[in-house]
Amino acid sequence: MQQADKKPIKKSGLEATGRSFSRGWRRLNGGMLLGFALCQCWVTLCFFTPQLFPDNGSTRVYELSLIISTLALIPGVIYARRFESVVDNRRALWLMAAGASLGTLIIPFSGTDTFVEIAVMITAALLTGFASGWLSVVWYRAFCLANDNIGFALSVATQSLIIYVLTSVVLPPTFSPWIMMTLSCLMPLASVYLLLKSPRMSFPITAFTLSSLTHVQKQVLLRLCLGMFVVSFVDEFMRNYYLDGSDLAFYADTVNLVILVLKVVCSVGIVAALVDSGRRISLIYKASFLLTMMAVLFMPYLNYDAGYGVTNFGAFFFKIAVMLVAFTYCRRYRISPVLTFSLTRITWSLDLFLGVSAFHTCSIMEDSIPNLLGIVSVILGLLVVATYLFVMADEKGAYAIIPEEEPSEQHEAHETLDERCDRLVQAGGLSKRESEVLRLIARGRSTPRIQEELHLAANTVNTHTSHIYQKLGVHSKQELLDLVEET
Repeated sequence: MQQADKKPIKKSGLEATGRSFSRGWRRLNGGMLLGFALCQCWVTLCFFTPQLFPDNGSTRVYELSLIISTLALIPGVIYARRFESVVDNRRALWLMAAGASLGTLIIPFSGTDTFVEIAVMITAALLTGFASGWLSVVWYRAFCLANDNIGFALSVATQSLIIYVLTSVVLPPTFSPWIMMTLSCLMPLASVYLLLKSPRMSFPITAFTLSSLTHVQKQVLLRLCLGMFVVSFVDEFMRNYYLDGSDLAFYADTVNLVILVLKVVCSVGIVAALVDSGRRISLIYKASFLLTMMAVLFMPYLNYDAGYGVTNFGAFFFKIAVMLVAFTYCRRYRISPVLTFSLTRITWSLDLFLGVSAFHTCSIMEDSIPNLLGIVSVILGLLVVATYLFVMADEKGAYAIIPEEEPSEQHEAHETLDERCDRLVQAGGLSKRESEVLRLIARGRSTPRIQEELHLAANTVNTHTSHIYQKLGVHSKQELLDLVEET
């Protein structure tokens, strides 16, 4: 009798997993996946552009742009409500992309020898710092609104693949550095183009300021940012130590191919965990802390290739994990994505800057202090452990990474078809007539029936339908019906 009872449960579990996979896969948007990957590729290549032109003199564009990025995002924290609409403005996005391209283009002409070179360097830092900060926020927000965790995880892996191919094929001195420069300048433009082609989704937002958060929510956000700060700071310090402040050439190295394979495997595992159970985000987040702790404690005993490999993979793994937690936090508490991701991006930019500064400081002190690396590794290791204990020691730490519960079938039934269509009308900016056509399509009406009810010609109905598809990012009636069901 007991065995007979178990079979329906097993079948039900498989069906639930199948439904979760189907929902997650339908939510995946190829344009968003590629667009965010190109945006992150641009950030990487932009920061290492001086390495393509070593004869142009040493510049500090990287450090300056991190400071600019931090300062540029402060208004997003203070005026999140206003910037929620600004980041949806097509003109604003194109201006950011153009500034990113121009800033990247003039980096080779910057330096520290003359007034003109210094002015160019500051201009490049202003343009690239502002764009790198806000474009990242815009993309994080897009994935959060679309509730597309799977697409985000795969996009980060796609970025690594693109960087490896580019550095393996067109890296100087085999080819002119201007080939890489041209590709770098085109990436932010292509990224924004793909973003604007993606469907505009939304969810109800109830908090736009830090003061509107409860005490528990503030504590959760503090722990999230603190964990991100410490781990990213340690990863940046180790990356600079292993590669002496440079890693563009290492992207084409054999060790990076091994790392790339590990990243792909890791991404597949994360996608499987997200499909199977959103609660496994907690396990992924904890594992990323453990990996960082092991890497920093073994830092004095690893050779440069192995150390770089562990650090690079650890940073990749943590980036996915911490942003999945941020997505969950943002959706669960209905916090403004601009507010949430401005804070996390400020944290990330600031700790990268401090990580570089800490590396330079240790390099200066290395000759005067015996076994400095061993001392630093122990201090950083203890810092990671202490941060982990603070973040995860009680229910507040775990509270941040509890996934948003899937709506029950009963709740979905209570949400009317008109309410779902209203959301899509708002998200896609549909006209009044397009809204009427959408509602009839959602009710299963055929084209002749829509003609009859709205007193329109067949070509007019088809034109409205085509506009609806374009604005909502779908390509068929079935895709539109799926979108209405998921909304």
